[in-house]
Amino acid sequence: MIQRIQTVYLFLAAACSVALFFFPVASFLSDLTYQKLFITGLANMAPGSPAAMAPSLVLPLAAVGALMAIMALAGILSYKKRELQLRLVMFGILFTVIMIAGIFFLYVPLIEKKLSVVPDYSGGIGIYFPLIALVLFILANRAIRRDDMLVKSLDRLR
Repeated sequence: MIQRIQTVYLFLAAACSVALFFFPVASFLSDLTYQKLFITGLANMAPGSPAAMAPSLVLPLAAVGALMAIMALAGILSYKKRELQLRLVMFGILFTVIMIAGIFFLYVPLIEKKLSVVPDYSGGIGIYFPLIALVLFILANRAIRRDDMLVKSLDRLR
């Protein structure tokens, strides 16, 4: 299981998916407020100030992040069934693309319009984790396909 390169790729993708819960994705600056967007909610960095958005509004983003991690971990554990592993990785790619699209095209413009703030992506290292996870899922997909082709070619030789 560990000796296969796709296991390493999937483990790193799971680590990136879990890290999304702890690092901010974007920061929002205005004259009056400074807020950070996590996939679990929008945190107001001014002490004593209430959050500008309800945490339940960002719940789909957290669910997609959890599904990304689950697909990566399930892909690691299904190393004996390459077809299932390939399907799980494809779903992982799908959820990662949904996460990236949700951040860039749904949540950031929504917060920008609602609060009249300017997004700042340099303040949050979390914006890179979905992109890294997407690359790792694609690399795992290629490695699984390569293993599958190798097994099929060995079956032809017998």
